[in-house]
Amino acid sequence: MKKAVAFLLAIGMLTSILSSCKTDIQEEKKVYDDNYRNFYEIYVRSFSDSNGDGIGDLQGVLSKLDYLRAAKGQDDSHSLGIDAVWFMPICPSPSDHKYDVTDYCNIDPSYGTMEDFEELLQKFHERGIHVIIDLVLNHSSQLHPWFIQACEAVNNGDFDNKYVNYYTFTTEPEDIDEEGNPVGYNPVPGNEEGYYYESRFSPNMPDLNLDNPDVWAEIKDIMKFWIEKGVDGFRLDACKSFYTHSMSKSIEALAKIVEYGKSVKSDCYFVAEVWDSAWAIAQYYNSGVDSIFNFDCSYMGPYAGLYYNIDTGNGRKLGHVLEDFNIGIRNSNLNAIDAPFISNHDTPRSGTYFNGSANKKLAASLYMMLPGNPFIYYGEETGMTGGWENDPDKRLPIKWSTEESGIYIIPPTGAHYIESPRYGALEQLEHETSLVNHYRKLIKLKNMNPEIQRAQVVSASDLHYNVASYTCAYENSSVMVIHNMTGTPKKINVREAGYEDYSELSGFVIGNDYIEQEQFKAYMKNYEYEVPELVPKAAPVFYVNGELTLPPRATVVLRNPGKVNSTFVTTTTAAPADVSPTDIVTPTDSETVKE
Repeated sequence: MKKAVAFLLAIGMLTSILSSCKTDIQEEKKVYDDNYRNFYEIYVRSFSDSNGDGIGDLQGVLSKLDYLRAAKGQDDSHSLGIDAVWFMPICPSPSDHKYDVTDYCNIDPSYGTMEDFEELLQKFHERGIHVIIDLVLNHSSQLHPWFIQACEAVNNGDFDNKYVNYYTFTTEPEDIDEEGNPVGYNPVPGNEEGYYYESRFSPNMPDLNLDNPDVWAEIKDIMKFWIEKGVDGFRLDACKSFYTHSMSKSIEALAKIVEYGKSVKSDCYFVAEVWDSAWAIAQYYNSGVDSIFNFDCSYMGPYAGLYYNIDTGNGRKLGHVLEDFNIGIRNSNLNAIDAPFISNHDTPRSGTYFNGSANKKLAASLYMMLPGNPFIYYGEETGMTGGWENDPDKRLPIKWSTEESGIYIIPPTGAHYIESPRYGALEQLEHETSLVNHYRKLIKLKNMNPEIQRAQVVSASDLHYNVASYTCAYENSSVMVIHNMTGTPKKINVREAGYEDYSELSGFVIGNDYIEQEQFKAYMKNYEYEVPELVPKAAPVFYVNGELTLPPRATVVLRNPGKVNSTFVTTTTAAPADVSPTDIVTPTDSETVKE
């Protein structure tokens, strides 16, 4: 009897806490309309094909608009809820990846027409989705008219031709290997005088000469063209290669690009690719660029990378690394917006190195709940794999369902067929514990607590070695994010750790997959292995008298109610029904949870 009374008292206290949370959501709300967004990277060629030619296209992307974000006022239970998209290059190009551009102010015919893109922009904007496009300024295609005319002029000895100075031609390449061969330079086609052109990435991609004012005039015209079309910003490719041996000049070039873009559109958003260390990334933020991709967050970072932290369960270290990184970038640019990701078109897919559904969900929870703008690589939310050794395998077609609709996308040239994942994106939306639904809930949870995205974070990692935790304060409002990094429940006393002000549960997402565990247990029984007891799918989060019970791989947000009297939401936030604290499932007398 005493046990039952104690249990009912605990539930009563919990209900009181939850009731106060629910009331806050109905109070006056402050609206943010800024460049903080949840991004989704799309490789158009491998996304969706609208005309049956085996190549993804812009109309195909439009056909999946409901999957990306529900229309305003519509049921969003079958939408990811993203509010920004980054399109990999969409301009005419002879390659599959299209980073060798032949016409900077047009649409590749295999993707559709400029009218298709204009329609896409309009419909995306109607749903509150911002659109940024890849801007490739380090190099053009060798088939670009500029380069063709430049090579013809070099071969004819006409060095006064304006296009010769669009590129870097030389008879003495700057870098030579031990055998005397040029590095990053290739011979001019048809030239017998020993001329080379700089081409750091590929012979098909001659580097543009950013010391030439005429090239800068072209760049400005290109940027203005797309901004006037309605794009909301740009992803800037290969920024550390603007000047191969000069970081300072590359930073100056980046600053020049950003300055001009914002002079045309004051809120033009720029995210730069600087594939380098956290220290180097902090230096590039001095350019004034909004965001730089956080490569240390991906599998590339041996200490800061999420792969390392998930593998070791070292949540305490992750909290400190996160604080140090954000201090570093904001010391360079007070308005810096971090851009965390775990894979993209140049890296192995995260599903390849995060084994199992539980680890994939934990990885998603960690990077999606970091401050800044997370970038989801298309298909990442489904658990796609591939690309460990072969670049085309990093860009395979997304799987929408196990039963194709009759339209099949041809994989990029040189790709290997990989059956991944078992269930497609649309099918996963029907399963409560799927990875797709996990991403959908994380986006909602983050939108419920927009301080997370905008804050200067402070580590709170003294809570537990296996718990990654940090506080996020923004405009007199503060929340604490807590991740259980392990597959076992954890109990922590927030009050005793000195965080008693965070007394309100403000939402949670649990990364455990009960159905997957059941299947695993049934399989292992065939081999007479002893399998630990299952953790229920809906294992509860309890927060009573300062003691927080964390289910395996749970992500919890606590709020300091004394800081503010209202809950903040962004302009595109959907109703947070399925991540509300009121979704807690109460335990039965046997302390298990009903299905």
